[in-house]
Order: sequence, then C-alpha cells, then structure tokens
Amino acid sequence: MNALASAGDQTRTSAEDPGRSTEKLVTLSPTEVRRGLRISTIEGAFATINISITGAVGGSVFLTGFALLLGANSFQLGLLGALPFIGQLCGFLAAYLEERIGRRRPLVLFGALGGRLLWALLLTLPFLTFLDGWQMTIFMIGLALSYGLNGIAGNAWLSWMSDLVPPRQRGSYFGIRNTVAGVLTMAATYAAGYTLDSFRDSGEEAIGYAIIFTVALVAALGSAALIARQPEPPMDKKARVRPAAMFSAPMRNSRFRSFAMLSTGWALVTGVAAPFFNAYGLNALQLSFATLALTAIVTSAVSLVFQPLIGRLQDRFGDRQVLLWCMLGTLPLPWGWVLSTPDNIIPLWLTAIFSGVFWPGITQGQVNILMDRASSESRGASIAAYSALTGLGTLVAGVLGGVIATFIAGTQLTLGPLQLNDFALLFVLTSLGRAVVALLHWRSL
Repeated sequence: MNALASAGDQTRTSAEDPGRSTEKLVTLSPTEVRRGLRISTIEGAFATINISITGAVGGSVFLTGFALLLGANSFQLGLLGALPFIGQLCGFLAAYLEERIGRRRPLVLFGALGGRLLWALLLTLPFLTFLDGWQMTIFMIGLALSYGLNGIAGNAWLSWMSDLVPPRQRGSYFGIRNTVAGVLTMAATYAAGYTLDSFRDSGEEAIGYAIIFTVALVAALGSAALIARQPEPPMDKKARVRPAAMFSAPMRNSRFRSFAMLSTGWALVTGVAAPFFNAYGLNALQLSFATLALTAIVTSAVSLVFQPLIGRLQDRFGDRQVLLWCMLGTLPLPWGWVLSTPDNIIPLWLTAIFSGVFWPGITQGQVNILMDRASSESRGASIAAYSALTGLGTLVAGVLGGVIATFIAGTQLTLGPLQLNDFALLFVLTSLGRAVVALLHWRSL
C-alpha cells in the first residue's frame, strides 16, 4: 500500500514493488493530510444522511417502502436487492477513467452528485399517474443508473482514501469517521420515519416520501461541496493497467484473489435475504416506519459505542481476526426476525443491538483488508475487480432470493415450535449460509 498520508516523501521498497528500483513518490504534506481527514469526516456525515434515506449503498427501509408504494411484488423486491451490482460493475469503468484522467476527485464528485440527484426525478413517480403502471419500471431503471454513477464514485473514493489514510491509522480513523456518521444516521432515520408515519396516517404517504428524499438531495449537495475541497494525494503515474487486464491483473495476486472470492460468498449468503427484512417488518410484523427506524437507530447507537473499540481492536489484533469473530457474531441475527411476532418484537430489538456490535467489524474489516491487498500498481483495477465479484454475489443473491420468495409464497414449514412462512424461510437460509462462509473464512483467509 502507498503510505501517502505520512509525512514527507515516502520511499517505495523493492519488496513492495518487485523487480523495480527504489524511487521517491511525491506525497501530500502532513498538514494537507490532516485537513483531508477532517474534511472527509464531515463529508461522511452529510453523505450518510443521503445514504440512510435513499439506500444508495445497501438499501433502506424507506427505499423498500417506496418500492412497495409503487406496487413492487416479491420478485421485484429481490431485484431491488440485486441492483447494487450495477454500481459495483461500474467500478471497472471508474478504474479505467482513473487511469486515463490521472485524478479521482472528478469521478467522486460528479459520480456521487449525479447518482444522488437522480432522486429529484424518482421522488415524483407516485404523482405521475399518467404513466399508468410504468412507475415501477422507471423506478428500477432510474435506480440502476443511480447505482451505476454511485459505483463509479465509490470505487474512486476508496482508491483516494487508500492513499490518504495512513495504513496504521485506518482502524482508528474509520472508527471515528463512522461514529460521526452514525450520529447523523440516527437523527436522519428517526426524523424520516416519523415524517413518513405522519403523512401515511393522513393518507398522503407520497408527499412524505417527497419530503424526506428532498432532504437527502440537500445533504448530497453538502457532501459534494466538501469533496471539492478535500486534498487528493497524487496517483502513481506508473501504476497503469491496460483495459484488457483490469480484471485479470488483480486476480493473479493469490492473496487478493482468495479474499475477493470469500467476500463474494459472503455477499451471496447475506444478500439472499437482505431485500426482505424491512418488507417483512412492514407487512408480517405490522411495524410502523418509526418503529423500524428506531431499530436502525438502536443499531447505530450501539455502533457508535463499538466502532472506536472495533477500530482499536483492528489496529492491535489485525483486521482478519476481528472480521472472523464478527462474522460468527452475525449468525443468529436473522433469527430475531423469525422469532418476533406483531405482539412481541423483543427478539428483533436484540437483533438490532447485536447488529451494532458485529457489523461494523465486518464492513470496515473488509474495506481495510481490501486496502491492504489491493496492489499499489493496480489499486483502482483491484478495487473494481473486488466490487464486480462481490456485486455478482449480490446480483445472484437478489435474483435467487426473489425467485425463492415467489416460489414459497404461502408455504409454511414447522421447525419445532416455530411456524415458518414466506420470508422467514429466507432468514433461516441466510443464517445457515453465513455459518458456512464464516468457516471458509476461518480456514482460508
């Protein structure tokens, strides 16, 4: 990894770059690095408001609810969970553009802004009654385009941050950054949920969505203004990868390849049920948006406490160990949904609490390991290859989940004292799949 965030010029050793003589790399000054990290922390707060409302990364209860408002069925909900693959596949385009442009700021700035501003169109769909049932199709197309643009931005941003954040500080820095973002996530999620419930009770749910998505658009503008001011470390001009080798070059690195394949498996087993949790809460458990928002807030609040601790544990014991234990910790979490009823959602609250304990170690652990194993000679391409593979897992999972959900509609399965039906069967499936992939991580990572 390039240690571009450390003071002065850094010397690349032959161990980091086999077959090449040691050479000097121009870096940012320590003052610029500190300023860049401060700006990125504040930018993350704005970005998370947009993400928590629109589900621009991994979905949200509001994204699911909006799709249901537009008439989504079970298969379409599965496709909704598969669409992030579009963004992850666009990582290759981002890597190519990085090589051609030699800078990442334009890709991050215009990609994220374009992807997020598309919601100015999408939020109007419930009011366009003349479309006569085409709203859901247009929504899927627009959302796919949004994911694509955000995917370009996300790939370039990760490459940018890989060079900006000192390797030995990644755990603690992202722990702090994610904590700040978590505070805003809680506030935005609860406010959006309360707003939606208020308008839904008065029969004007579409107006409620228009309001919260407008807030997300304003947050996107604030994020863009900060990205424009954040210092960008210069790219290694010799780190060029031919377009034809965008995928093959990173995959020749065995350490990167094994990690990418394991992460793809994880994306598959978690993604098969992910699009259906919120729909299950709204329909089967008869929960309000505010209640679902509160469960997300509980998760964020617990994350707020545990993220700095997770960061310190990563810096002390290594990302691999923390990642493995956190994966094991998520195995029982889907059962909180299975065991809950409209009259008793205590198991769901426990799921919300322990999600805040374990998921930060997984999400940030995967990013940290990716930063470590993505070669400086092909960083953009490595990140793109990783995104494409894990995105493929998400795509297959979403489509498979949608097919299974459609096929098992109305089916009941007795498991001891439990009566499992519809989406609950998917939750059992994802729990079992997590156990298998966690074991593979333990043996192979």
